[in-house]
Amino acid sequence: MSCYKSSIEALQQLLHLGTSERKIGDKMKNSLAGCQITKTSNEISYMRNGIEYCFVEVTCSDGTQYGLQAYGEEANQLYKEAYRCIMCGSTPREPKRSAIVEESIDGKKYVFDSNGCALIFRRLRNVMGEESVALLA
Repeated sequence: MSCYKSSIEALQQLLHLGTSERKIGDKMKNSLAGCQITKTSNEISYMRNGIEYCFVEVTCSDGTQYGLQAYGEEANQLYKEAYRCIMCGSTPREPKRSAIVEESIDGKKYVFDSNGCALIFRRLRNVMGEESVALLA
């Protein structure tokens, strides 16, 4: 089991490196499972005591699911990290979904900060191919 300093660090680890846990029946080698965000809080919510709360669910290609929760300032940071634009790396300026562009391509959800970034991604994917653009994610 890994230990992380924050939910943001855990999310970054899962999205960029995947998991290297051994699969059942695969005793000879470690296999890397790609992970993606499958559910997120629609917006920062507030608990009864006024503290911010954010939830992110990550699902890996081997079927493993992780639930990440954050409170207070870390909740704001986790929300921004979960909605970071895949093309330019920008985070939402304010925690509002209205400015976020989400697209599902071949069953995988991509998040962009503008329609321009989404258009560039689609064009790159058409020209370079699915495998090359997958390296951006």
